[in-house]
Order: sequence, then structure tokens, then C-alpha cells
Amino acid sequence: MRPRRSSPLAFGVFGVLALTFAVVVVIAGLVKGNETGVPAGPETGPVATGGGRSMPSGGTEVAPPEVKPPSPIKLGDENGAGGTAITLASAQSGTSFDLRNMRRSDTTARLKRNPLYGAGVMGSVACRAPRPSTQPAAMYSYLNAVTGCLDRAWAGKFAQARATFLAPRRVYWNRPGRGPCGTYPSSGAAAYYCPSNRGMYIGLTHVIRQSGDVDPAENHVPYLAVLAHEYGHHVQSMAGIGGAWWWEVANRSKSAQDAHSRRAELQAQCLSGIFVRAVRTPLAVTADRWQSLLRTDYGRGDDQNGLGKRDHGNGDHYAGWLNQGWKYSRLAYCNTWSVPASYVS
Repeated sequence: MRPRRSSPLAFGVFGVLALTFAVVVVIAGLVKGNETGVPAGPETGPVATGGGRSMPSGGTEVAPPEVKPPSPIKLGDENGAGGTAITLASAQSGTSFDLRNMRRSDTTARLKRNPLYGAGVMGSVACRAPRPSTQPAAMYSYLNAVTGCLDRAWAGKFAQARATFLAPRRVYWNRPGRGPCGTYPSSGAAAYYCPSNRGMYIGLTHVIRQSGDVDPAENHVPYLAVLAHEYGHHVQSMAGIGGAWWWEVANRSKSAQDAHSRRAELQAQCLSGIFVRAVRTPLAVTADRWQSLLRTDYGRGDDQNGLGKRDHGNGDHYAGWLNQGWKYSRLAYCNTWSVPASYVS
């Protein structure tokens, strides 16, 4: 999610802060190669590597899968796994390709035939995390622990695709600050991803105010989903999708930029749903908690939140693509770039 104005679902922080500490930055890996220079978005989007190499000739890119549209949300029903597999094309043995490197002619292939789509189902992921609360220290411990689970889960998928993966930097802040993508908090954004330094920025108390009337000690799933969504943008960045989509529309109209932005945001929703399902057992993601999350995310849609923007998708699709990831657990079914515009409106 890019920095944007506060959602009308924002609610007050529960309790009184027990402590205040400075910005916590955990560097998970050194930068490899050229990084994108600016955050994803119509105004300041990621820039694909100008002198990048094309894909190797070993056939590592896969054909676009037959992606099913997100099913209509029927609140109260729990969906199971399903769908058909897509086979990863053979790659050169022992090689690892950095998908962020590309030429302008490669952008469509990165979006629609990305090798990551062939990595199949994300199975159950072992994950242990302490219970969060309204206290910054507890929320930090929770986010930090779950991010470690995300690192392991997505590193495994990139390894299957024989693609380079670097973990994101963790910037879970309690005091306003400034990073490569600007100051934070910015335009009420409690969480966003900055591709220029691979940084996930989450406000430890701000995220509570913008995640609905939910006590994190009673229901941590909204915070799990927000974290997994921002991590989804990191996955897109490492897969070359983050750079490719903006490169395609940087010089086009605002409506074209918004259309690509919706596909990017809805894909991040789908990737979030995949991970949440993968940790549903160890992190106690019950059917009731999942349905509550779908209702909340429906309210965050462009047609529901009252912000007058068209860059994240309507409520049906914002909740629907989240449920799409949960339902199928397959990366191929998160290919929002190959579906008709009516599925990502």
C-alpha cells in the first residue's frame, strides 16, 4: 500500500503508551545491484533497471495461467483450497536470476509470465509470534516475529523459481521520521513499502488506529494481513513486477496509472491471503476472524472509503482478491495482470 489519506475506519488507540522508542530499523540483507529509486505510485513509481539483462534463454518464464476471477464474497462462509497447478518451466540448473533487471521490452513478460507464478502452492508455514497489544513494544515484537516467517516463506518460493531474493528492511516506528520515500507518517499512512531501500514502514500505534475497532490482543489478524500486504509489495519488487508496471504507465494518463495501480494493490492483497492461510494454524486464524477481516477490507475499497480515489480497487475486489489468495493458495491465481479490467475495477 502506498502512503494515502487515513481511512474512515480509523479508530482511537487503545490504552496509554507505556514507552516511546526511536525508529527500529533491521537490515535484513545488503542491497544487490541497482535498486529502484522511488516508491510505487502514480506520482512517484518504481523505475525498472534501465540497463538490465533480458531473461536467459532457458525458458524460465512461464505461460500466463488461466486465472480465475475473485469469487463473490459470501460473508459467513469459509472457503477451502482448490484450483489447478501451473508447471514451472525448466530453468538452467544452479542459476539464480535477478528479476528486477529488465529492459523496457521485458515489462509485459514480467507482469503476465513471471517465473514466480510457477512456484505453485504455498504450503503450511511454521510460525511463532507473541500476542500483540496496544503497547508499542508488544506490537513491535509481534510484527518482527511474523516478518521472520514471511522471510522464510517467500525465500522458499523464489528459490523454487530460481530467482534472487533479498529480505526487506524492517522499519517499525513509534516516532515520526524520514526515509528515502519521504517523511512518515505520510498522508495518514500507517503502513507502506518503499522500494528504494526495500523498506517496510509500519507505525506501531498508527496501524492500530487504521485497522478498525479491533483490539490486537483479542484479534491480531488485521495486523497480520496488513503486514503480509506490505510484504506482498516487496515480493512484487523482487519479482520485477513493481518496476515493470510503473515503467509501462509512467508517461501515460492518470487513469492508466490508476488502472495499473489497482492491479498491483489487488495482487498484493492476493499474496497477503496466500500467506495468512499458510500460517492459519500456528497463528490461530479462525473462520470468524477471517470473515471479520473480509468485512473490514471490503470497507477499504475505493467505492467505500470516501476518499474519491480509484487506485486500490472497489470493495468487492479489495476483499475478493484477498479471499482469492486464501482460497487457492497458488501464486498463479494472483496474476492480476492477465485478467480483464472488470476483475480489477
